[in-house]
Amino acid sequence: MRSSGLSRFMARLGLRGGRYGSPLPALAACFFLNALLTAQIPSHRMEWSALLRVSPEALAILLGMCLLIRAGTRFRPPVYVALTAAVVFLRLFQSADRLVPMIFNRAFNLFMDTQRLPDLVFLFWQTRPAGWVLMGAAGLILGTAGLAWSVWWAFKTLHQALSNGYASHPAIRLPTAAAAAAIVWSLTAGLPPQFLAAPAIPRVIEEMHFILNLDDVRSRHLTAIRQATERTRDTAGDLQRLQRASVFLIVVESYGLSAFSDPRHADAVLPAVRAAEAELRSAGFEMCSAFLTSPTFGGGSWLSHATLASGMSIDSQIGHDLLLASDLMPLAEYFNRAGYHTVRAMPGTLWPWPQGAFYRYEQTILAPDFGYRGTAFGFSPMPDQYVLDWIARRVIRDRSGPLFVEAILTGSHAAFDTQAPYLADWERIGDGAVFSGLPPVVFPVEWSDLSQASAAYGAAVVHVVAVLKEFIRRFLDGPELAIIVGDHQPAVELIGENQPWSAPVHVISRNPDVIAEFARRGYTPGLTPGQPLPHPGMETLFWDVIEGLSTPHLNDADRNAWNPPN
Repeated sequence: MRSSGLSRFMARLGLRGGRYGSPLPALAACFFLNALLTAQIPSHRMEWSALLRVSPEALAILLGMCLLIRAGTRFRPPVYVALTAAVVFLRLFQSADRLVPMIFNRAFNLFMDTQRLPDLVFLFWQTRPAGWVLMGAAGLILGTAGLAWSVWWAFKTLHQALSNGYASHPAIRLPTAAAAAAIVWSLTAGLPPQFLAAPAIPRVIEEMHFILNLDDVRSRHLTAIRQATERTRDTAGDLQRLQRASVFLIVVESYGLSAFSDPRHADAVLPAVRAAEAELRSAGFEMCSAFLTSPTFGGGSWLSHATLASGMSIDSQIGHDLLLASDLMPLAEYFNRAGYHTVRAMPGTLWPWPQGAFYRYEQTILAPDFGYRGTAFGFSPMPDQYVLDWIARRVIRDRSGPLFVEAILTGSHAAFDTQAPYLADWERIGDGAVFSGLPPVVFPVEWSDLSQASAAYGAAVVHVVAVLKEFIRRFLDGPELAIIVGDHQPAVELIGENQPWSAPVHVISRNPDVIAEFARRGYTPGLTPGQPLPHPGMETLFWDVIEGLSTPHLNDADRNAWNPPN
């Protein structure tokens, strides 16, 4: 039988016969590497068409292999170990670069966010069964190992094809290299073809640039710390306008503007807030509220805590660490010097807190110190109601002078799926064992899909509003001042993209002069804030307290007496 024209042509090119084997493995390897670097993972909705786009990074790898590999070249494992590690890193980087904006409404930062991985593991350990977490960790390790092996296989297959297979022939190698070079050139020239996926390397270079310029970043933060320190030395900060009334600063987890502005949450939250306002007013309290711009979004509560304590916006881990090493006088120290007993209640902290050296509270109460004997609910080791009742029984009732208490409530922490019930009879709370016999409030919500958590989030906020209202009504029986502030908005997946970073703050007291001072600073009457955007930063609350509630002016002698060297 005579050969066809195509067969004769392939024979002349040397592409026919068993010497080269099948081209399918090499094509599969190319498709795998390309799909790996173009897949939009994680994603709310997977766009499979993205897999058909061409990855600039995969194309660059193919170009380099076409140019460097010659017929008969031996496969060198050390070279491909480095290439495999680079591709796996790039895939993990791309995933993190998509995941972080979905939760925190900001870009992924390689240097700072990777340092928080232990916190992420701990979060899942607290909110999910230990068996699930261990299986998830094992799956992640095995998945990464499988990914690395697959990339290794793809590189080895391509190398064999380029050195001994179909792709080793110049008729295929040279056009492939030329096409890849043309596409890479068009990308660098700013004229990418429509079929090309967005490159990831520019983002990696951006993060590398950040790491290489950390000294400049630190310098900017140190300058801001020095400016804040100078401002505190020009502030009286004697808190005399409080007339030694106790102050309670209560920070509520994930309590953001969306609780008031998003109908999915506001339909439940606003009636609860209005009912709490009416009941507190009938008990003789006055109140005003505002929105403040948090330095963080969806998480990173410690940045908000540092901002509230320092009077400067702490929006990164670098700024946080530099602040803790500085001699800036924190909020608690003003109360210490004014003769207050200062207490920080941290029910979500399970082990020693070395950062307390900066915050300077006289007494720090961590989770084990509460003596809670009940069950945990979601992220929170104990209900917010138990925490506030414990403060009332163990701190307020035993006071012999004015108190400054900061309490950090964790009951409204994501994923909002398991919440503590409300116990109407506070006298039954005791050591918390009663909560073990009460059914939790459960919602069908998972970490993997917080977009379905609207009802759960609204219920969590309604619960904490009820608890706070009752705490104030029951236990603040004089001119005390209560300041309730949210630390940040909930996750982007829950409330949507491009939302403000604002959180509410409420100021409640029977002292009308104190409320009038906050109203003079832009707060609106009641418990529903009414400020239009843009909102001032959360750091302004620090200055509203130490400037607004202190002697207006000091002469040099008084300033030196009040602000001695730290």
